[in-house]
Amino acid sequence: MILTDRPSYLQFYPTLACNERCDFCFNRNITPVKDVTIPEFERLLAVIGKAGIPSIDILGGEPTLHPDLLNLMDLLSNHQLKVNISSNGSDVPLLRLLSEHYPQEAVRVGVSVNTPPLSLDLHNYILGCRPVLKSIFDPQSIIPEFCRSYLELPGIDYFLIYMDVLEVRDLVRSVPFYKYYRKLERLKKDYGELDGVFCSGFIPDVRACPALEWTRCPAGTTKLSVLPDGTVYPCYLFFRYPQFALGNLLHDDFETIWRHPILDHFRRFDKNRCPKSACDLHGVCHGGCPALSYLFYGDLQGPDPRCLREDLDGVRWD
Repeated sequence: MILTDRPSYLQFYPTLACNERCDFCFNRNITPVKDVTIPEFERLLAVIGKAGIPSIDILGGEPTLHPDLLNLMDLLSNHQLKVNISSNGSDVPLLRLLSEHYPQEAVRVGVSVNTPPLSLDLHNYILGCRPVLKSIFDPQSIIPEFCRSYLELPGIDYFLIYMDVLEVRDLVRSVPFYKYYRKLERLKKDYGELDGVFCSGFIPDVRACPALEWTRCPAGTTKLSVLPDGTVYPCYLFFRYPQFALGNLLHDDFETIWRHPILDHFRRFDKNRCPKSACDLHGVCHGGCPALSYLFYGDLQGPDPRCLREDLDGVRWD
């Protein structure tokens, strides 16, 4: 079992409020939690600083809906944390303010570009500020047509996300991981600034973190996920399961949270248990996402449902 001193980053959700209802959202239908307050956030940052965690991803919900987001960002800057913030692009003036106020090496803004058409204001923001762009991998439209012109621009990083699936209906928009991975590798040859986003429970990113070679997935090794009220989970896909709560950063000792026995499963890898043993990637894959295995089959050791997609072609979806 691998136990590092601390995670490389936290995924923090200052608010779960959102002004969109995306059908691919990984946080849909979870129990609402009140927004983090400034005093609470200051306490969280004190814990993060003491633990020596260097980076934080600000997610949602839609982070720009937090009424004190600018104050939260100033506090993050004062603590010299590297920040990535992901937005749906609905509040362009606020995103522009963030991009112009903070250097990209300190605060990197990412924008989801899944649904055309983009507003002229958002288009101009992309051209002027060059945020990170992200879209969901959809087998019917691998890269949205309107995004291809952005891929030709210098300074644009584009990420193609392997979509989380929360229910059987989601599988119609998914493919087994090997198909996504093959397509991604071909696209990376055509577009130098394109990369993928997928769980290291498939192919661990050992260049960024050598310890991942010996773990089931990044949960509890490189990352933890934190709700607005400070409750900590192995990753965001467990937010819907209170039994996977590790503790609360506002009330509990970080070392106790970090050494929680729930994390033992994610920190241990012995073999790939996926039944698709003929898959080209089986020998290097760690078995996919254990959170989705639990969501679909109630078993952390189960297969990744996306990789069984081809076995479900006869299933009725209505």
